[in-house]
Amino acid sequence: MSKQFLYILNPISGDGVDRAEVSDLLANNLYGVEVTVWETTGKSDDPQKIQQQLKEKQWDGILIGGGDGTIKMVVSAILGTGIPVGIIPLGSANGLATGFGIHGVSDACFAIQKGRIEKVDLWDINGELCIHLSDFGFNAGLVKKSTTMEKRGMLAYAKSSLEQFREMRSYSFVIRANGEEEKVTAKMLVVANGNKYGTGAVINPFGKVGDGKFEVVTVNPEGLDEIIGLSLAMFNDRLEEVDHVKSRSFEKAEIDNPDGADFQIDGEVMPRTDQIKIEAIPHKVNFYSLE
Repeated sequence: MSKQFLYILNPISGDGVDRAEVSDLLANNLYGVEVTVWETTGKSDDPQKIQQQLKEKQWDGILIGGGDGTIKMVVSAILGTGIPVGIIPLGSANGLATGFGIHGVSDACFAIQKGRIEKVDLWDINGELCIHLSDFGFNAGLVKKSTTMEKRGMLAYAKSSLEQFREMRSYSFVIRANGEEEKVTAKMLVVANGNKYGTGAVINPFGKVGDGKFEVVTVNPEGLDEIIGLSLAMFNDRLEEVDHVKSRSFEKAEIDNPDGADFQIDGEVMPRTDQIKIEAIPHKVNFYSLE
């Protein structure tokens, strides 16, 4: 008897994706799986409609075709169900999929057929769901710039990076956790559950997505040589060798942002955020993974 998977597809995610080709790959590589497609509309009632779909049939798995924003929306709708989730990476950056070793549709199919499940922690940041990475400063500013470009995708990120490097500056932050307070200066402060961005750049080399903790990583390079060294370390998984990068692990924390650095959660730029409170959501989500 075939397994029943609900494929939740964001029809406008990413650029240049051949939807018919994706459907063919799923049909040809997911053996013993019957896939039902349901498309998102971008409206606020999508989560409620997904929950209705879950009531209509006993699903063996859920596929999400889109980027981190689509994944976040779907996860918010399925909390507590325990249904395993497979990511079909169709977004602009696909950070969460990259962290699971999924770089394309074929990888996603292989992960599902292999059946390896990663139980992933979820975090509440000021009432917003965070699954993967949130940050203040440099990268958040980059995301903000890229969203204003006519075309999305990695090219937009590359163009935004050049502009962002010219405007790079340090910000002051205050981290409060475990009854202690730490004042830091950084060009980027990351709240990390996952370990790498969609580009493959590693920001949290020792973090585990299901250990009940998140990492706060501060990055503060000075001068061109340190920026180049940081980039090389991130793309070669040698971040622990960089002196101006510091990581701490917490179960909950508060962070002040008095200088008003840009802030993003899982690729979504937030309004000005002067303080965040991070605490666990009492659910994990089961993701298919290759790593």
